[in-house]
Amino acid sequence: MIEELLKKTNDKKFYNDCDLKLESYRFETSTSSLEMILSINQNSYDIPIEYEEWKLSCRNTEKFDGFFWSLTLPYVKMKILQHHPLLLIFHESEIECEITGTPLNVNEFIGDVSSALEKETGNWITVNEYFWNNEQFYQNYTKRTIIIPKSLGNSILRVCEKHKMGFQIKSELVGEKKGYADKPNAKILIFGNEDVSPNDFNLRQPYIIAEEFIAERIK
Repeated sequence: MIEELLKKTNDKKFYNDCDLKLESYRFETSTSSLEMILSINQNSYDIPIEYEEWKLSCRNTEKFDGFFWSLTLPYVKMKILQHHPLLLIFHESEIECEITGTPLNVNEFIGDVSSALEKETGNWITVNEYFWNNEQFYQNYTKRTIIIPKSLGNSILRVCEKHKMGFQIKSELVGEKKGYADKPNAKILIFGNEDVSPNDFNLRQPYIIAEEFIAERIK
């Protein structure tokens, strides 16, 4: 029934006539299972017409974020995506890169890396996952190792070359060598609204990364 829920939230009238609310959620670390209770309130001129509750079950959940408020507005359009910047770490091979040297201008270096990642990943992967904006850190540690999705390698290389820093790929991690990140079946369920922002550009849309999504109407 997940298809029915997705179709409902993407209906043209849904955004204007309905509220999608997160009533509760529960995550079990032992099984990596996430369960959410979502409610749909349909109103007409502020008069309640219909109330629904849905149970969303997510199996082999890797990550979920953005569920800070009960009302998801304006991000009410739910979609399951097989391809998304947040899935790069799970779908692609990774490269272990050795970065050497110290940037002459740390702020400019961080800004260039940030711009490169925004261009490649829509800001879903940010600079602070790989680099610190701290001049003392680069002076103390002139050799650092980062592990990134393979497709980001050329962008980081170009930034390092611009700032006269070394960039060398030491190894490529494929399949089981990626450890926990070896999840080729991972998908993302995004609560989005492409009238506000494309799903591949981060404007704090709520999302869940898991291998399976099951929905059941319970009320």
